[in-house]
Order: sequence, then structure tokens, then C-alpha cells
Amino acid sequence: MPNLDKIHNKIRKEGLDSFFFTGSADIFYMTYFSSTNAFVLLTDRDRFFITDGRYYEAAKEKLKDWNVILLGENDKKHIDHLKEILKDLGGKKIGFQEDKVTVSFFKKLTEDRDFRSAFVGYEGFLNDIRMVKTEKEIEIIKEAVKKTDIIFSKIVQEIKDLKTELDVRRRIIDLIFQMKGTGESFPSIVASGEHSAIPHYETSDHRVKWNSPLLIDMGMRYKGYCSDFTRTLFLGNVDPELKKVYEIVKEAHLSAVEKVKAGLPVKEIDLAARDVIQKSGYGDYFIHSTGHGVGIEIHEAPRISKNSEEIIRENTVFTIEPGIYLPGKGGVRLENIVVCRKDKAEVLTTTALDILLVQ
Repeated sequence: MPNLDKIHNKIRKEGLDSFFFTGSADIFYMTYFSSTNAFVLLTDRDRFFITDGRYYEAAKEKLKDWNVILLGENDKKHIDHLKEILKDLGGKKIGFQEDKVTVSFFKKLTEDRDFRSAFVGYEGFLNDIRMVKTEKEIEIIKEAVKKTDIIFSKIVQEIKDLKTELDVRRRIIDLIFQMKGTGESFPSIVASGEHSAIPHYETSDHRVKWNSPLLIDMGMRYKGYCSDFTRTLFLGNVDPELKKVYEIVKEAHLSAVEKVKAGLPVKEIDLAARDVIQKSGYGDYFIHSTGHGVGIEIHEAPRISKNSEEIIRENTVFTIEPGIYLPGKGGVRLENIVVCRKDKAEVLTTTALDILLVQ
């Protein structure tokens, strides 16, 4: 479990009496407890986990170091009870996640205008803390990545028997569960032929085309954490330009990986990949950033972008995934997950980056 002292210290530094968490990913990060209805209230030293009757007993059993509160006790409306808890325990200055609550929920919670004045809104309150992973978190992500590599190898072996894009996705999902995952970390992208030129294509019942590229972007959830992986393979004959593009994307990917080390401006990683593609004449066809953080959520800080002003920190985990997309013809994207260590990147993905031909 992450060190909660860092969060308590941040609450103190912000001059808050407490912080009220509503975001499910942040709550899981602090507790490693999954539920569909839970809240966390942290003061500068105490921690309260608030949930309803469906999860209360399990939470009491698992969260021994927490004060677990049953929401709706004595038949109170949940929102009214939540107000009471916050008024009793939250103090005069309560931080909250303004990027994680609906306007409707906040209005109901703060109908009393005097009470509303106690709330101080924040966006991304835990982003900096969650961005730097513990070794335990990194080990879980490593396991998820290893399992994802195995799934991809099985898909390649079976690809001739999978007739449509959706057939491929169904098989990915089946293998995720076989590998002890709890589901996809995002809807898998299986893009055949010209569809591979659409970076976030929605997998369809389109037949898998031969003598064409097949882009597979997938990930699994494992022990609460995500993996993310993309390869572009070629079924049958390879279009000469796409083969050329593949080698450019591979060079761009390796250039970005080579750049990674703690203390480097994030944008330098993006620019390392972007410069290779730009100099090859395909700069207009690389239409997204080079990567993003991965953890409990599939997109976390940092964003590996040419516009970022962040400095990369040791033990951050993120993707490197440059791509070139030629409308009407096809696209190539190659994605690995890396850990930023002190002097270099530790590449977690083991699937080779070499061009993969299926005949």
C-alpha cells in the first residue's frame, strides 16, 4: 500500500483540515479496496473510509488501519449522512476533488451555503504522488505487461483462424481472463487495413484483410493496475511504403527510449521520437503525443508531449508509442511500457519491435 503519510503531509502543507476524496482510482490507490460506492476523508492524521451496506463488512475486515463508517446508518439518506460526517469530522477547511464530482452531487452536498464555504476545490490532488510508483506497484505492472506479451503471442499464433476485428478482440478478452486479469484496461483496438490509419479506431465486425497491416492496441487490468501495448503486424504481402514507415517508427521509438532518464524534461522524450519522423518526411502523419503515464488508470501523469513543462521523475511508468498514419492506406504504431530509472529506461515489454510478417 502507498505511504499515506505523504498525503497527510500534503493536506497539512495546503493548510487544510481534511480532504474529501470521491475519485474511485484515488480511493483504490489509498486502500487497495474496490467498490462502486465509497468515499475517503483524510484529516492531517486520521483516515476514514465511508461506504454503504454492500461493502461495509468487507471493508471492516480488510481495512484494519482505517475508521470504517457505514453510510446510511439508522436509515438516514446517504447524502444527509455524508453531510453529517463531513461537518463532524472535516473541520473548517475541507479540500475536495472538483474534477471528480458532478455539479449535481456537489449542490446536494452543500445546500447549506455556510457549509459550502468550507470546501476548497482541487484538480489532480494526488497526481504528483501517484505518478511516482512504489516498487510494489512496478512489480504488479511488470506482471501485467508480461501477461499481455503472452496474450499477444497467442493472438499471432491464432490470427489465421480469427475472421473479423471483433473476433480478435473477443479472443483477447478471453485470454485476459485466462491470464487472471479482471478485464481490459481499455476497449482493445483491432484495426485492419486502412482502419489502422485511425489512431483510436473503434473495433468493428470488419473482416481482417490480408496483404494489409493489422494494428492491435490492447491492455489488461491485473490486481488493480493496467498494461498497455501496441504492435502492427503485416498479414501476407507488405506494402513497400508501410514497410518503410514501420522502420521509421521503430527508429523513433528506440530514440525516445534512449532519451529516458530521471531529471530530463518530458518534452525531450517526445521530441526525440518526433525528430526522427519529421526528418523522414512523415512529420504531418504523427498526430498524437509520444506517450502517457500508466498505473491504476490507463492514462495518468505524466503526458509524454512536446508541450509538457514537466521534469521526468525516477520510478514513473509510462508508454512510448510513436506512430505514422497514412489515410486510406494504413498506419503503424509501436508501444512499450517503460520505467524511468535514474540513468535510463527499464523497458518492461519484451515482445520484439522487429517487423512481424504472417504468411
